[in-house]
Parts: sequence; C-alpha cells; structure tokens
Amino acid sequence: MPEFLRQTVDTFRKATAPARAEMNLRARREQFAITLTAVTDVHENLRRLTFTSPALADFVPTGPDEQCALLLPPSGQALRLPDLQTASVRHALAALPVDARPLLRWYVVRAHRPEAAEIDVDVVLHEDGPGSDWARSVEIGTQVGFRAGSSGYRPPSSPTRQLLVADETALPALSVILEQMPLQEQPIHSIVEVPSAKYRLTIDTPYPVEWVYRNQGEPGSRAAYAVKTSPVDDLGYAWVCGEVGLATGIRKYLVKERDVDPAAIFFSGFWKKGTPAG
Repeated sequence: MPEFLRQTVDTFRKATAPARAEMNLRARREQFAITLTAVTDVHENLRRLTFTSPALADFVPTGPDEQCALLLPPSGQALRLPDLQTASVRHALAALPVDARPLLRWYVVRAHRPEAAEIDVDVVLHEDGPGSDWARSVEIGTQVGFRAGSSGYRPPSSPTRQLLVADETALPALSVILEQMPLQEQPIHSIVEVPSAKYRLTIDTPYPVEWVYRNQGEPGSRAAYAVKTSPVDDLGYAWVCGEVGLATGIRKYLVKERDVDPAAIFFSGFWKKGTPAG
C-alpha cells in the first residue's frame, strides 16, 4: 500500500474508532535485543520468562500494564531487528526477508528490575498458538528482540470507583495494576474470566477479585454476566481487556446501559476468537 494511502486509512480508522480513555504513550521508540536468563513455571498454564539487557537498566515503563513486542527469530537463525524508524512494528517486519523475519508477539512487562537490568514476561500457555509453542521450548541464552510499547491503565488523578475486567490473556497486566495500586477508600472491583479454576492464581492486593469460569462457554460471557450483576453506579473509571468480544461488549454495556462516560473506559482486545490466543 502506498504511504499516502496508508496514512489516509490510519487517519480514518482513528476518526471512526470508539472513544476510550487516554493511554500512556511513549515519547520515543525503543528497540533492542534481550537475552533469556531464567524460566519459571508459575503454574501449569503460566510460564514466566526472565530477560536481561544493559538497555533495561534505563528503560522506564509508561504505566503498570506496559505492553512490549517480543520479536522471536526463526528457529536456528540469529536475531535480525527491523527498522526502528518505522512507526508500525508490523510494517517494519514486513520489510525484512521472509526467511529472516522474526515472529511478533505482544506481552506485558510483568516486572521490571532496573537495578538488575531485567524484566519478567508472563506467557499464558494455550493448547496451541505460536507464542505458547515458543515459550514451551525456548532455551536459556536465546536472544530475542524487544520493542517498547505503551500502557492503558490511566485512572483519574483523584480516587474514584473503578471496575477492572480481564480474561486469562490480560491477567498478567491486571496483576501488575492491582499490585502497584495505592490504597484508597473508593471501591476497586476486579472481575477475571478464565477457562477453568486451574488458571486461577494469587494476586497480592487488598482489593476483591471475583473469579468466573468460562468452562465451555463463549469468551467473555461469564465476565459480561458478572459485570451486569456488579455495582457499577458512580463508576469513575473502567479498564476492560481480553478477547475482542469481551472488551467491546462490556464497553458497550457500560456506555449504553449504565451511562458510563466512554472517555472513562479503557478497553483493548488482546486476542480474537477463531485465531490463536498466544
């Protein structure tokens, strides 16, 4: 697609996209190589990968749910990073030869230890999916690319009632948000929809977390029911992330049925039913 046409399409998409709460945007692009130094199985469905790089000592997350792109080199090949000056990482990767093109997967920085120049990335292990397959077999010492992203959690400066909704793919992000959240008197209610009880984990937070189990139901169905039966009056901020239908459906319900200001809702689709989730 010609550059002028791509810019026109991007402008149209932004103009017609549903309103949502502001994000925490990064002032400049950052991209560098990181090396896997440790693998920890948090539980049978969640694998924690620890990476190091001198550049991580100076890295500054934009918010608790900091997203990052991991660029995974093809099997048996050395890492080749795309052009940093290309704003879209997907467009930058498309410019590389197919046989040298890294696999792009988006994750959340689960922990950042600048003093050790380390980060942790939690990978939810699905039955299938390129990211899950890679995480199951990756070896210590593997080098991958890291491209810094942005973050979505940005509540009002004054304490307010908040609703946080996630599925298993957004659970690492929600965990960081809750663990870093300062104590406040206003209610903070979290709803987590996971496939089954074996996906449940402990979150270090004083705020209540409601767990609902999808079992064989549609993604987002149990979370949507839990939201509809939860107290959301005087809701000042909502963060809703997970499967596309979950994120857009709950956002629509809050706006249309509960009169929540669209500008007070951050929502993001982390995956889409019918495509690999990880």
